[in-house]
Amino acid sequence: MTDVGLPGMDGIELLQTVRARTDGSWIPTLVFTGSLDEATQMRALEAGADSYLCKPASREMLHAKLGVILRLRAMQRQAEERNRELARYRSMQEEEQRLARFVMERLINREALNDSVVAHFIAPAAEFSGDLIAAARTPANVLHVLLADGAGHGLAASLNVLPVTAPFYRMTERGFGIDAIAREINSKVRALLPVDRFIAATLVAVNFREHYVTVWNGGNPGPLLIRPDGGVRLHFNRHHFPLGVVDDDEFDGTVDSHVVDPHDQLLLFSDGLIEQEDAAGVALGVDGLGEVLLGQPAGARLPHLTRIVGRMTGGCPPRDDVSIALIDLADTPSPSHAAQAGDSAPPFTASDWSLGLRLGAADLKRLDAVPLVLGAIEHFEGVRPFAGRLFLVLSELFNNALDHGLLRLPSSLKAGVEGLDAYLDERARRLNRLAVGAVEFELTLRQTLGEPPALLISCSDTGPGFDHQLQVEQARCEPTTEEMLKGHGRGIPLLLRVCEEVRYSGPGNRVEVVFRLAERAIDSPR
Repeated sequence: MTDVGLPGMDGIELLQTVRARTDGSWIPTLVFTGSLDEATQMRALEAGADSYLCKPASREMLHAKLGVILRLRAMQRQAEERNRELARYRSMQEEEQRLARFVMERLINREALNDSVVAHFIAPAAEFSGDLIAAARTPANVLHVLLADGAGHGLAASLNVLPVTAPFYRMTERGFGIDAIAREINSKVRALLPVDRFIAATLVAVNFREHYVTVWNGGNPGPLLIRPDGGVRLHFNRHHFPLGVVDDDEFDGTVDSHVVDPHDQLLLFSDGLIEQEDAAGVALGVDGLGEVLLGQPAGARLPHLTRIVGRMTGGCPPRDDVSIALIDLADTPSPSHAAQAGDSAPPFTASDWSLGLRLGAADLKRLDAVPLVLGAIEHFEGVRPFAGRLFLVLSELFNNALDHGLLRLPSSLKAGVEGLDAYLDERARRLNRLAVGAVEFELTLRQTLGEPPALLISCSDTGPGFDHQLQVEQARCEPTTEEMLKGHGRGIPLLLRVCEEVRYSGPGNRVEVVFRLAERAIDSPR
């Protein structure tokens, strides 16, 4: 409290000096003045006075003015406390987001997205994206890609999609099909998330060796198969329920398979892309997406789409998370897969072992036999380094036993441009009708002093068999160009190249191979 009329420095100059020395912090101030001059009162208020009193002032008026200042002081303290609480909250939120980002990046396994055939783009609507893109390869070098879209936005939506990553990577590594992976993820989402937190997802498998793709789509827009000229060759438009909506007994794992041209690309995207509106309120839509891609070369398509998203959003975050994955259907060899040809293992110290598995008709319809077998034996010492080639061997044995032994599918169905499509469709129909029959695996490890361990693998089926002698003799010869273009009959040559011995017995419904757990050249058949 100060009087305006002071000797030397007057009260207003005093307020200005105090205000300058307190760095802008608030000092409650009451000024006494003996003048009713409006200019003096204005000077006092501009200098920082909260109130003023004209002398002589009554005790009651002084108490009233001080009461106003005390209330202001109380409000100031409350505001300062709220600011401190907000600062603490912001600091905690930043730490939580930092931790969440760290954990999610580890779970998403961004290193796998460095696959040379996969290009991707995600534009989040908030700090965290509720969309997720993941990619990995099976032991047979089949590429699996997952695009998931969790309900909602931000951190909550991002946390929703985390349950899908672990089963996707684990089951892909073991060689399971995308139908089995989708079923497992559906079970996890049902068990872990609230009923209103479902996940739209697209799972794709690209078989580079056989030149076909397999798609399971639940709740997302269907993927587009893009021709070299940028036009849409095919729209995979089969839709299932999103993951987490139905129980396991209602889950539909039906997939769509289609033969592809290696020069094509496969485009996966979330609904945030086609539902994004421009300034005029017009959404892009699936048809519009096809139009903007027409004429775009393969390498320019994803940058072109990202520019369109930026133009439609005006540089602001999109209304919904936008995610895009573009897959080249011609494989680019990577060091990790090339290394499988020269696998090596440390010296063996494990004892001999054996394993048997028999699957009946009901189990053959719903189980992936090869990952089951490989998952069991790779825990034995010395097997894991050879998992890639063993997966190929087991797959060929099993597929021949099921497709040709039990389902009686002729390989000639694969001939022609649309042959593999017809083959896969007929396979699905016959497998669905299969009522009796079984496939049996027997695996035994044998060790001989001075030689690498040998894995004896036999696979038998209850079918009538086939003329194996002729096919084995043909397989031992170098295939002609015409035979290579048939698109079938490559199973036995592969076994002869990878395995030390291949023996058929009976009518051909039992085959035994010897696989050495050692480095082996596979350039020529035995």
